[in-house]
Amino acid sequence: MNKIFLFACAALIVGCDTPASYKDPNGRDLVVSLDKVNIQDFATAGSQMLLSMVDSPAFSKGAPVLQLGMITNDTANNFDTALLLSKITVKLVNAGRVTLLDSDSIATAARSASGISATNVPHAEYVLKGKILEDRANAGSIRQNSYIFQLTLVEVKRGVAVWTEEKIVTKQGTKNSIGF
Repeated sequence: MNKIFLFACAALIVGCDTPASYKDPNGRDLVVSLDKVNIQDFATAGSQMLLSMVDSPAFSKGAPVLQLGMITNDTANNFDTALLLSKITVKLVNAGRVTLLDSDSIATAARSASGISATNVPHAEYVLKGKILEDRANAGSIRQNSYIFQLTLVEVKRGVAVWTEEKIVTKQGTKNSIGF
């Protein structure tokens, strides 16, 4: 009798699971986690920052050479900060708005091995750098996490910031959920 009861409980638990399925990464039915930065948070912050950046004077004269700098993760979570940059740089490069300087060590070694001198490689005109911060708050059972995405575009020649932007993504609830 106990075995039948345990088997029925196990079948009930397994039967209640939602099967995995593909979702639109820009859709409204994605998992929203209060405790971490989700892919939709990067997409939201990245797309808003991209619109602001392309309106800056740095992009008014052709396609400047851009070098990616350090994006510091000052949150409690471990994630790849390149996700934020890719939301911006993919669109900038593909639209011909910037020339992205490759700083990959393997590509640099391949250029050296092929006899291409460093004088033929363009120099960065701008460096894009930033920081991701986190602010947590609780009130009773309600939890709130805000993720602050900060980016700065620095003109290399003069060492001055020519564009800076901050976007805040705030999530609130009592537990993780589905929605955007």
